[in-house]
Amino acid sequence: MLDELISQVAPEQCGKEELRSLFYVFERFPEEDGYGVFWSILHLLEACNGCDEALVESVKRKPVEFNLRMVNRLLNSGITTVNGESLMQLLTCIAESEGTAPSTRKSANGFLAHRAAGGAQ
Repeated sequence: MLDELISQVAPEQCGKEELRSLFYVFERFPEEDGYGVFWSILHLLEACNGCDEALVESVKRKPVEFNLRMVNRLLNSGITTVNGESLMQLLTCIAESEGTAPSTRKSANGFLAHRAAGGAQ
């Protein structure tokens, strides 16, 4: 049902509140993928204006697999900063934070290690 609703939302309809609500789904269920629905949310978010800023806010609120994956995808596309904030530094802070869930730290470290090896992931 959520997947069907997401498919009906046009990126132009997403303002700050909608972006925050969509990121909240990732934050609320950090160890889930919604049986694939989270990928639909990710693709919708990436098509929305203002997504990059909302993404950084989401990572700072609660870093989880899907918002970190989106940071990595921005890095893959050549975007290294959002509003003056280094995305690599953001990943590094998450990877080193003892207050972050171990699985999330592991993801951040994986993205950083792959980048250090010279690849995109």
